[in-house]
Amino acid sequence: MDKFLEIAKFLINTNTVNFIIMVLILGYLVKKMNLGKSFEQGIDSVKALISKSDDAKSTSKKHFDEAQALINGLPKDIKTLENNSAEKIDIFKAKISDNTKKAITNIAANVEKSVSIEEKKISNLLTEQTSKDAILQTKTNLEEMLAKNPELHNKFIENSIKELDKAEL
Repeated sequence: MDKFLEIAKFLINTNTVNFIIMVLILGYLVKKMNLGKSFEQGIDSVKALISKSDDAKSTSKKHFDEAQALINGLPKDIKTLENNSAEKIDIFKAKISDNTKKAITNIAANVEKSVSIEEKKISNLLTEQTSKDAILQTKTNLEEMLAKNPELHNKFIENSIKELDKAEL
């Protein structure tokens, strides 16, 4: 029994009994307050949060990879756009040049037509004026000839009558 007393003294002096009592009280409180279930709910909640976090992390990683792929392909896309733009610029230059040449050709043709029309108008005006002047001069000359030589008047009338007789009605 001495040994038992020595062990009891040792336990009392080392706070082992206090620790055992404290563990028993905590165990009782955990059972009584249903803290185990609360701990399990907390653990489940933490697991759910970790799962959501992992899902969000994988989604973010996926978006990051997609964005990284876009960024990595950006120089190639820029070169493609530059090449396409250069081709389109060349096409537009060619079209503008062609349209300009056509417009110049059309303008030149229209100018030539206008000049030709104006020349014809002027020519017609000159011809008309010359014809009027010639007719007036002829009339004046005929009047002078008839005034100087009245026989010509009679001869003209006879010739006109002969010409009318030749005409068939």
